[in-house]
Amino acid sequence: MHTSIQLRKLNKSFADKVLFSDLSYTFKRQAYHLIGKNGVGKSILLKLIVGLELPDSGSIVLNDKYLVTANELNKKNLFYVPDDLAIYPFLTGEEFLVWMAKARTNNPGEINYLVKQLDVQSHLKTAFGNMSFGTKKKFLLISALIGHPEFIILDEPLNGLDTKSQHTLLLLLKEKLNDCGMILTTHHDANLELLETIKVEIVNHHVVDVHETSDESMVV
Repeated sequence: MHTSIQLRKLNKSFADKVLFSDLSYTFKRQAYHLIGKNGVGKSILLKLIVGLELPDSGSIVLNDKYLVTANELNKKNLFYVPDDLAIYPFLTGEEFLVWMAKARTNNPGEINYLVKQLDVQSHLKTAFGNMSFGTKKKFLLISALIGHPEFIILDEPLNGLDTKSQHTLLLLLKEKLNDCGMILTTHHDANLELLETIKVEIVNHHVVDVHETSDESMVV
């Protein structure tokens, strides 16, 4: 299957601020590191891609034929983790994973493996309202790694994780790259070379490929 997300002439503004103007770009089944100055719309672009925000005009198409605005399709094919972790505070980690697994996987061993890798066994019975930010983040990341997504979309996935957990996550993402595409943002100087990411930047209301030079310094 040809796996891709196509942004077709997207336009998006808030009040008098233009974020995107006739933005067209195609994400293929690879890992992309989305960068750009603060306020250019990185998080908004990810929300547009998964259908949580709607463009003023233009379209987003999955695999050349499915409009991303079809919500049921999004849930099954685009797995998204935001940086603002809005989860029901009374849910335990275990309840959350069971809930997510119903829609995404028939393999409990897959969940057990990820729980051990990210070292959250001791928090399975803990309610989200009593978890640290980093522990919440790990459970959401596990939910994005289970099943068979077309794309995994991650907004600041390394926030709240210690160095060891960051490295573990990148290794898990690398394993997943055999089966899906990825788009992520991060401010961390982590070893993203593990993922062999394609760096793209939001600049002048468009997404462009970044061709780095030895003295180039990018704002992420």
